[in-house]
Order: sequence, then C-alpha cells, then structure tokens
Amino acid sequence: MFKKFRGNKKPYIIRLSIAFVMFTVTVLAFTPFCKPLAYVLQLNFGAACAKLIMNFSIVTLLIVIVNMLAAFLFGRFYCSVVCPFGILQDIIGALARRKSGKTKNLHYVRYFVLAVVIALMLAGTTAVLRFVDPYSNFGNILTGFLNIKSASFWTFLPLIIIGALVLWKNRIFCTTICPVGTILGVCSKFSPYKLYISDGICKGCGQCEKECPTGAIDSQAKSLDNERCIRCMRCIAKCPGGGILFGQKEEKIEFIPSRRNFIATGIIAAAAIAVFAKGKEVAGAIVETFKKRPICPPGAGSPERFAMSCTNCGLCVEHCKGKILKKPDAEYDTVHIDYSSGKCEYDCKNCSDVCPTGAIKKMTLKEKQNCRIGLVMLDYEKCTKCGLCAHICPKEAFEHKPGKTPVYKAAKCIGCGACENICQAGAIEIISINEQSQI
Repeated sequence: MFKKFRGNKKPYIIRLSIAFVMFTVTVLAFTPFCKPLAYVLQLNFGAACAKLIMNFSIVTLLIVIVNMLAAFLFGRFYCSVVCPFGILQDIIGALARRKSGKTKNLHYVRYFVLAVVIALMLAGTTAVLRFVDPYSNFGNILTGFLNIKSASFWTFLPLIIIGALVLWKNRIFCTTICPVGTILGVCSKFSPYKLYISDGICKGCGQCEKECPTGAIDSQAKSLDNERCIRCMRCIAKCPGGGILFGQKEEKIEFIPSRRNFIATGIIAAAAIAVFAKGKEVAGAIVETFKKRPICPPGAGSPERFAMSCTNCGLCVEHCKGKILKKPDAEYDTVHIDYSSGKCEYDCKNCSDVCPTGAIKKMTLKEKQNCRIGLVMLDYEKCTKCGLCAHICPKEAFEHKPGKTPVYKAAKCIGCGACENICQAGAIEIISINEQSQI
C-alpha cells in the first residue's frame, strides 16, 4: 500500500510541510489575537491524557483513542508532525547539524518514567508530568520568549536542557523520557504498518542509520525499531537504493522471559505502586510549598486542586484579557492571579476556554461572572471615601454614600479585583479563599 513511496524524498517533504504548519499553528495559538487556534491544542495527546485521568470527559477519551489508534495503524507520526516540542528538537538538531547513529534502547527507563507519571496522576497530581510533558515544556519556553522582559532563568531551563540532550543524542528525550512518546511507541510497536529494511534491496551503506534522529536503526543487522521510530521519513529520503519500505511486513514478535526481565519489570511495578500509595502525600507536599495561598483563575476550584491538575503550559496566561494571570515564580509554584497589573475582566472567560488539561473547568460566561475567586479586605484607615470601588464593581458589592466609608457586601463579591485595581489609596486587597463557588 505504501511501498510506492520508497526511495524518494516525497514523504519527507510532505512530513516537513505538515510539521511546519502544525508548529506555526501552535505558536500562533499562544498569541491573544489567535484564540480560535487554541482550540486545536485541545487535541494535544499529553494534555488529553492528563485531562482524561484528572478530569474525565467523553470528548477527551475520544481524543486519546484516536491518537492511539493512529499510532497503532501508522506509527508515531504524532511525534514528528504534531508535537511542538519534538519539532523544536528537529530545529535545534538541524541548526547544529546533529547526526545520530545507533542508540541503545533504554526501554526500562521510559517505562519507569511512564509508570511514575501515571501513578501520580491516578493519585491526583501532575507534579511529575509538568516536567516531562512535551507540550507543557514547549509552552513554558514559548511564553518566556513572548514575555522576555519578565522571563527568568528558570523559564528557559527546559530549552537549555533539551538543547543539551539534542546535542548529545538528538531525540533521546522522545525515546527515553517522554511519557507521550512511550505510550505512542507501544502502539506503534504492534502496528500492522511498519518501516522496515528490505534484505533484498538494502546495500548496507549505513546512510539510514546516520540520519535516524532516534537511533532506532541498526544498518548492520538490517533492523528498525518501530517503537522508537518517529516516522520522520529521513531514512527513506536518504536511502540511495530505496531499501527502506513502509507497509506491512510479516514478523513474529516474541516475548522471551528471563530473570533479568522479570526483576526489572517487578521493580517498575513496585515503584509505580509505591508512588501511587504516596501520591496524595506528594500532592500535599507540593501545595504546602506555597508561601501563601494564591488566587487562582475562575474554574480552578481550589488552590490545591489547581496545583495538582495544572501542568503550567502557559496557554491561559497568554490569553488572559486582563493580563493578570502569571506564570509560576519564586512565590507560587503554579499559575496565579496578580491584581497589580489589572483585573479579571468581567466579560472574559478565555482561560476556561483554552485550558487543555481541565485544570480550569469549562464555564459559560454567566457561570464565570458568578464565580467567586476571592474576597475583599478593606483597610478603613487608608480609605479616602472616594467611592470609586462602588462605581467600578460589576456586582454592586459596595454601597457608597457621599462622604461615607463604602459598605462592603461580601455575599455579592466575586473577587474580580476591579476595586483593588482602581483604588488609589491602596485600601483594598483581594485575598484568597479555600474553595471557589457560585454566588
């Protein structure tokens, strides 16, 4: 079916073209004027898996199933065409002119990482996922460049690390660390359609092995590891004799148990069980690292729930109309609200719309407008009785008479920060609450 593509550059050019489009769409999706493109990122496999476990929905389940089915049928095209972090690695590798070559298959490492990530998510936290999820790391890097003046060293640490890994072993992150790649790799391993080296055509030049960014090709043994292969099509484009084919190949996949395999599998399983058992404690420890409770975006529920569900991709930060959502910093370990730069715009629910993991629950505009995210602390000694707070409040939570101190009605307040933002005397501060609620 696919053999007609062998020995030419057409598949590689098609793959590059689609990857360029997807990468451009992802970058533009993080810009405020391209909000509709942000909905495309809901198809992201890593975020969908997190949402499936942490905030189940039928739509998310379908997204996960479609991605896994595509990998099963055709291989890990997702990693070379859709994943922005993977494409970023290709860009770095191209600029550095990095060649790869055969790489050891560290399958126990990637299975261990995946087991820990899944166990912790089942226990209720994305604590580890946010550090190894390709989409979240790309978002962190991109938002750093989009807000370069406020970016810190920690913002670009993922870029430094991934750059070093690419220079060392090219796509070693994708084949050894990335949990998304591990899941799709297992699906690809048992795919009916594979890349394989034809014994009858291959001349043994080794060009494919040199070009493979994942180190999945052994030209001497004429073998290709489809579990690690990301379907970049570079090997097909470089093969001078058309010896690499894409299609169905009859092969017997054997499982030969051994003491070593048994022990390694047991260690991975035991580690996953231990991580799951301690997951709640880990999640609690993460929350306790807050120096004070943050104010979270509408739909977050509580600071604890949000800290355990958010992967810090930064998409909500970039689409915040009031520019009050901030990335994690020295004070807070997750996205949080800072009213010093504005207010939570009453007619905006962008953060709820674009969040790919469900850390910010989907809400209608009316639900968002009635969602209490904080309460007012009024300093009567500083108050100048100007009444600006009563004038600006969209919920009429202040009652003011000329010359009198405004009367605050907590039952009507949603904590949007409009009053704090307009108060020239600094008499108003929005404080965090334990649990968001509808008024």
